[in-house]
Amino acid sequence: MYKHLLDRMSGEIDGMALISLVLFVIVFAMVVYVALAERKAHVDYMSRLPLEEDSESIETPR
Repeated sequence: MYKHLLDRMSGEIDGMALISLVLFVIVFAMVVYVALAERKAHVDYMSRLPLEEDSESIETPR
């Protein structure tokens, strides 16, 4: 019974797996692009935020 059901659905399962893979690759590529495209000054500014005691001493990068 289950074999017949799985044989019938095999086309849909392959399609869903392909769609999932494509969506994962697109999202992963977007995250890598955003991470690499970020300006170094902004990354340095954000990395110092938790270490500063008062927010007035932190200069915003331009």
